[in-house]
Amino acid sequence: MESFEGSLHDRSGAFNFVHSATTTGSDRTAEFFTVVPSSGTGDLAGITGTGGLGVDTDGTHRIWFDYELGGGV
Repeated sequence: MESFEGSLHDRSGAFNFVHSATTTGSDRTAEFFTVVPSSGTGDLAGITGTGGLGVDTDGTHRIWFDYELGGGV
């Protein structure tokens, strides 16, 4: 489990997310990534969603979120 603290679409707060995957070092399979229910704080309270993690060839990790917030964002 990890935590995000910052802003999404000009809304500030924090939330937790959990992720896992199987890898041999050059691929990723059986990936699981979800926002932990009821973990959002501040303007991110009520956040729900999924996401993913990619690893560039230089080892840089990039995370993205597919999420919904109350209030139509």
